[in-house]
Amino acid sequence: MIVRQGIDSKALLVTLIRKLPQLLLLAVIGAVLGGGLHLLVVFWGMKNAMFVAETEYYVDFADGRLEAKDYYNDFTWNDVIATDLILGAMMEDLGTGYDRAAVKQMLNADILSDVRYLTITVRGKEIDSVSEVSAAFCKAITAFGQQKDEFDAIYQIEDNAVKREEAHYFVWQAVFLGMLVVVGIGIFLIVLGFMVGDRFYTKTDVIKFLDLNALGLLCKNGNNKKGIHEERLLGNLKELQKKNKKIYLLDAEDGKDAALFVERLRAFAADISLDAFLPCERYCVEEDAVILALVPFEKIYREKITDEINNAILHGGKIAGAVLTECDRRWVDLYYGKGVKA
Repeated sequence: MIVRQGIDSKALLVTLIRKLPQLLLLAVIGAVLGGGLHLLVVFWGMKNAMFVAETEYYVDFADGRLEAKDYYNDFTWNDVIATDLILGAMMEDLGTGYDRAAVKQMLNADILSDVRYLTITVRGKEIDSVSEVSAAFCKAITAFGQQKDEFDAIYQIEDNAVKREEAHYFVWQAVFLGMLVVVGIGIFLIVLGFMVGDRFYTKTDVIKFLDLNALGLLCKNGNNKKGIHEERLLGNLKELQKKNKKIYLLDAEDGKDAALFVERLRAFAADISLDAFLPCERYCVEEDAVILALVPFEKIYREKITDEINNAILHGGKIAGAVLTECDRRWVDLYYGKGVKA
């Protein structure tokens, strides 16, 4: 009976750690894409670059009216400049050649730090209209400061003149957003691939998904007959050989994974007879033979090997167990720990 378990959070964490180099590469790619996309937008926007007039005003609040400082903020000023007291006065000065709604869209008020310093930005497509609207606003806001009791005066302290809007070729927010999006997609795909369960990472996965005994694991590099994982695998294979003359190796890649398995064993397992390990041809139903399923590490394999196993059993084959092959040595060390029996 197959034992159903939840997500192996440790295996997922180790997988993410081992994928850090790829995630760092994705971060670089994301940064380049984010910055590149921003540059394209900037170059496209430069074709229709606006003209900007930025002017700073000093708001001299009247003595005894300190409460006015509490409610004259960005939001309040953007409302106030759209009223008849300011925008209306500007329209009288500008004349019929200007549309009130369009002029309103050109204006923006900011309180950058101190409430006494008001920055007005006028933005438009034509340099003459921006200059005229800026001058009309200066006249209207000065008159407004004289009319309202909460002010002693409002007057201009700095005029940066009309300039073409500058392009910001490098914006770290675009770079960071590109990194975040691409790395996020990478992590999502890693986690999704892990959670779907088509990949095998541990011997427990073999037991859980295939309902077979896990005889051990074999790494694609760094195998040593003195290692705990190798020692356990060799011990189980020797026991299997004592009871059976032939061990057919079953994979889902037409014998390619079986050939790799024998090659890995030959590199360090001198005291085991490799002649008993044969490619799994047809259904292998001899009485003195068993089938050993091979499951590659971190490879989409579950459905393919399950189909092969079911087909072998259907035709009378006996499955003795499975081995997790082509494992990542560093992944194994991180998950099981060096020198700790699995």
